[in-house]
Amino acid sequence: MLELKNVAISHNGKKLVEDLSFVAADGNVTVISGPSGCGKTTLLKAMMGLHPTDKGFITIDGELVTALSAPAFRQQMAYIPQDISFPIDTVKELVRLPFTLKANSTLPFSQELVMEQWHTLGLDASLYGKRVAEVSGGERQRIMLATLGMLAKRIVVVDEPTSALDHLASTLVGDYLQRLAKQGATVVVVSHDPNFPCHKRIEL
Repeated sequence: MLELKNVAISHNGKKLVEDLSFVAADGNVTVISGPSGCGKTTLLKAMMGLHPTDKGFITIDGELVTALSAPAFRQQMAYIPQDISFPIDTVKELVRLPFTLKANSTLPFSQELVMEQWHTLGLDASLYGKRVAEVSGGERQRIMLATLGMLAKRIVVVDEPTSALDHLASTLVGDYLQRLAKQGATVVVVSHDPNFPCHKRIEL
């Protein structure tokens, strides 16, 4: 469970979030909405301990997220930014990248498992052999979302996962994140989509 209590956040001297409180529960999808520039992405970074709060506190399972505790918490999290850019040449390398990290090195990985995840997200198997530069932004996000699902993290944080997708692909992504929540994950999504399926919506 992730909880924010009376949180205020600013960036470059601009106040973005003031007196924000909510609980993102295990097994639920919580959506954060609001106009561009209101601080949604900065708020996600604060939840991961990558941006300071001006006041209030953020806890995970009752333990404060601080500069000291945040690295351990991030090992329990999976995060997909809106704009995915890695110094990786091929899709195959991109998919394999998270499993090269020490925190994920013991997790099972195979192309067969990848294809199972891709199928649920409407991704064509031929993408596996392509270069990243040949793949659209929406496809890259779904590729990373499928990889995220294989990591089985307790907390899933995703920034605008459907912004570059058509209605069908958006529905598949929403269903996929709901499935991760049903498996016990705490899922937090930033989305402009008023119809994105969720248990709770927070307006900034």
